[in-house]
Amino acid sequence: MNTKTIKLAALALVTAGFVTAAVAGEDAFTALDTNADGSISSEEATANEALYKGWEAADANQDGSVDAAEFSAFEAKVMPAETK
Repeated sequence: MNTKTIKLAALALVTAGFVTAAVAGEDAFTALDTNADGSISSEEATANEALYKGWEAADANQDGSVDAAEFSAFEAKVMPAETK
């Protein structure tokens, strides 16, 4: 293996580490809003058991979706720390 290949491999590993850290640090709302439309649908909520089970409480205005403010309020009151 030549030096150029080793350097490229090292760069790839470092880049992968940064990408992994960014995804791990992603907030729960963004992770659940898979289509990035600014709200969590009832279908998207199925990825989080606490949100799915507490859907009626989370969707405070009963419009069929949970926006960031509703999610924050629900998360603060209902969701266990390990699911945040």
